[in-house]
Amino acid sequence: MNNFKDKKLLILGAGRGQKGLYLAAKKMGIKTIAGTMPDNNPPCIPLADEVCFMNILNPDEVIEKTGSLKFDGVVTCCLDKGLRALGRLCDTHNMIGYPESVADLCNNKFLMKQKFIEHGVKTAQFKKISEESELEDAINQLGGFPVMIKATDLAGSRGIYKVDNMDDALSGFRNSMSATQKEFVIVERCLVGREFGAQAFVQSGNVLFVMPHGDMLFHGVTDVPVGHYVPFDVSSFLNNKITEEAQKAIMAVGLDNCAVNIDFIEENGEVYVLEISGRIGANGLPEVVSGYFGIDYYEMVILAALGIPVESIWDKRMPGTATVSQMIYSADKSGLIESIDYPGCREDYIMDLEFFVVPGSVVNKFENTTHCLGQLVVTGNSVEDCMKKVEDISSKIEINFL
Repeated sequence: MNNFKDKKLLILGAGRGQKGLYLAAKKMGIKTIAGTMPDNNPPCIPLADEVCFMNILNPDEVIEKTGSLKFDGVVTCCLDKGLRALGRLCDTHNMIGYPESVADLCNNKFLMKQKFIEHGVKTAQFKKISEESELEDAINQLGGFPVMIKATDLAGSRGIYKVDNMDDALSGFRNSMSATQKEFVIVERCLVGREFGAQAFVQSGNVLFVMPHGDMLFHGVTDVPVGHYVPFDVSSFLNNKITEEAQKAIMAVGLDNCAVNIDFIEENGEVYVLEISGRIGANGLPEVVSGYFGIDYYEMVILAALGIPVESIWDKRMPGTATVSQMIYSADKSGLIESIDYPGCREDYIMDLEFFVVPGSVVNKFENTTHCLGQLVVTGNSVEDCMKKVEDISSKIEINFL
C-alpha cells in the first residue's frame, strides 16, 4: 500500500455504519475528519483525527462548517443522509466523486425512477399522488392490489407499505405522507418474486464488478433485510441480466467513483431495479464484499474518493468466498437491556461479531434497520456452511431484558 500520510479525508457520519471507513483510513495512514452531529455521542468520534460538528443533512451548513478545513476527499457509507452534502462538497471543491444533482436522484425515489424510465432500466410501474382522492384511481391504473406505497425521500424501509386492500392503502398513504418531507408519495405496482440486492463499484466510468447477493428478510409492515449472503445462486443468463440492468441504472443516475448499492426483484424471469444509491450498502454488506473478494472494500472506497486508481487493491481479489452477514435484533420485545451474554468467539471464520448497544440501552422491537442491536459476519465453504455457523453462534447469544 502506498504512503498516504499527507492525505486527509472528510468522512460524513460517525455512526456504527462508518466505523470501517475510519479503521481502514487509519490503517492506510490517512488522517480523518469526522463530519457529524454531536447528538447521541457518535461512536466513531474517538477514531477520528479531527471532528467537525455539522448537520450532514444540510449541504449549506456542511459547506459553511468545512470552509476553513483542508481535506483531499469526501466519503460516506451505509447511509443516504450525507449524499447531498457529499455532492455539494465535490461540486464546491472540484473533488472526485459525483455532483449534488446525482445525489438528489439517490435521495428521491420519484426522480430516480424517472431516470430509469428515460434510460430503459426495467423498474416497476408507478404513479405519483398527493391526495387521498387520487389513491384509488392510481391503484386501478396499476392493475389493482397489491401495491406499494412509498415515501420518496426516506431510507431504511421507512415510509414504505405493502397493501392488499383499500383500508390498508388509505392507512399506508396517510402514514407515508406524515413521514415524508415531500408533498407527494408514489404508488407502485407490487412486483411478486424473489427480492435481492447487488453491490457494485464504478471508477472513471468503468463498472468494475456487480456482485448480486441474497437477502434474508424480516417480514413486518414491510419486508426489511436483516442479513445478506454470497454467492447468490442464479443462472449465468439471469446473472447477465442483473449485470446489464445494474450498469444501465448506474449510468442512468450518473454515479461514478463510488461504491453502489442496488435493490432488485426478479419476477417471471425478468429483473427489475427497485432503487439505487451511491454508497456501500449497510448492515454488514461492506464486510460481505470484503469477505467474498478477500480484500478490504473500505480501502477501495477511500482510494476512489481520493481520486486514486483502485487496482492496487482490486487486482489482489480472490475468486470468491461464501460470506454471510446477520443482524442481531429483538424480534418480539422492547425494553431496557439488563445484560448481553455471548461467547468470546475467536474462530478464523468470524469476520465480525459486535454489538451496538450495551446494558442499560433502551431497545425497540424490530421494525426497521435502526432497531439493529449488533451484527455477525462469517465466511465458509458455502452459503449453507455459513448459515450453520451463524445459527450456532446466534444460539449462544443471550440478550436479557429488565
